[in-house]
Amino acid sequence: MKYVIGNWKSNQNITESLIWLDGLSALRPRFSSDLAVILCLPFTDIAAFNHKLADLELPIITGSQNVSHMPPGKHTGEITANMLSELVSYCIVGHSERRQEFSETSDVVALKARYLLENSITPIVCIDLPYLDEQVKALFNLDIEVSRCFFVYEPISAIGTGKPVDPVDANHVAGQIAFLTDNQAPILYGGSVSQDNVASFVNQSKINGVLVGTDSLEPTLFAGIINSLS
Repeated sequence: MKYVIGNWKSNQNITESLIWLDGLSALRPRFSSDLAVILCLPFTDIAAFNHKLADLELPIITGSQNVSHMPPGKHTGEITANMLSELVSYCIVGHSERRQEFSETSDVVALKARYLLENSITPIVCIDLPYLDEQVKALFNLDIEVSRCFFVYEPISAIGTGKPVDPVDANHVAGQIAFLTDNQAPILYGGSVSQDNVASFVNQSKINGVLVGTDSLEPTLFAGIINSLS
């Protein structure tokens, strides 16, 4: 199975998300049976997006971009895994922007992954070389089944720069992740992915898919990525 995961980050209100969905539907991208397409939305968009997605019958799976590291309780403003359990099947954790802007540690990311799995949501764990070993160790410290997670090699130098790393180098790091996780989990690459370079990453031996940021915001570009892998 191959995977395309879109990450809208802090973009698109409800109206804009529904317009995007109409735009993608009109393009009629080729969804092959061996390609899973996941779109990670802002919390505010998910319910309305799911409703329209069902009407359009597009084979897209919805996900979240974040979750609280707290259980349900007196934590004002937090969105827990239990709250998301009726809305999404996947959730990004440990994105470098969360680490940089909100000082999230590998231990916090591991807690998030644990609560997601307890609520039948698949964690999409983002890692980079500076904390690759540390993050996987933090998951094992909480007895998390890594076979139930996705992992994304997400080099900070490539995020939003338009300059992806060399696919061979990305495959080498993916191999390190595969070794640390006993080859049990899907491994993706994220960082300036486009319809022009996506195949060069997914054709690597250790890379099962991609995490797409900027190019997931434009239906035409996202459809191009889907078509490139179908």
